[in-house]
Amino acid sequence: MAAGSFVAGGTALGGGAVAFPVMTKLLAIDPATAKVFSLAIQSFGMSAAAITIIFTGIKFYRNVVLVAAPIAIVGSSISLLFIAEYLPRLVVKGVFSCLLLCFALTLLWRLYHRRQYVCSETAICVDYVSLAVVAFVGGLASGLVGSGADIAIFALLIIACNANIQKATATSVLIMALTSVVSSVINYYFLDVISQQIEAYLLAAIPVVVVGAPLGAYLCAKMKSGQLIAFLLLLIAIEVVFTLYELTHNYSSS
Repeated sequence: MAAGSFVAGGTALGGGAVAFPVMTKLLAIDPATAKVFSLAIQSFGMSAAAITIIFTGIKFYRNVVLVAAPIAIVGSSISLLFIAEYLPRLVVKGVFSCLLLCFALTLLWRLYHRRQYVCSETAICVDYVSLAVVAFVGGLASGLVGSGADIAIFALLIIACNANIQKATATSVLIMALTSVVSSVINYYFLDVISQQIEAYLLAAIPVVVVGAPLGAYLCAKMKSGQLIAFLLLLIAIEVVFTLYELTHNYSSS
């Protein structure tokens, strides 16, 4: 979670991008439990990062947050309440890997074109219909795997708007923080899926993430993105390879 919180605060990948594959692949924890934990721990870590972003003056696109966050929350709520329990375990893992692969392609696209939006520090020209659709789909994914709204919005800003990567990252962190908080409230009060096991995980991880996520947000806003992007691409490649192996192994066994 030290690595996960740094990734959550400083990149457009939520802490679930580290927590989910480690819990499901290395620790053999059920994906549903990993998803609930990812959302819950992001409620603390990414909220701490969001507070750091706001009060230290790190720039983000306010118009995107105001439009996308409520729609992502609606998508996540629908996914949690009506969709998630009906999907098989490997489908959930596959969705997560597809999200990470899309994120990796977005980063590679940015590295290839090396362009960014420079007209405004706090707003960006964006097609709001596209933004709403992407936020809703990202919210649905967040309800399935604990992350997705941040990745989807980041990809849209980078590809469609040539956004500044640091500002797009800060924007995605704010959106995912809000989505995680509301989703965790639903998990706790309406679905009653915060088990004693998850509570134990949270008690162990919260002291780490409330420090690591703000630190990631601050440092990554100041540093060049090349080395961090290389690390993220390596992390994504490992996760996707493991998922493909599991899917292939499961198919051959059946």
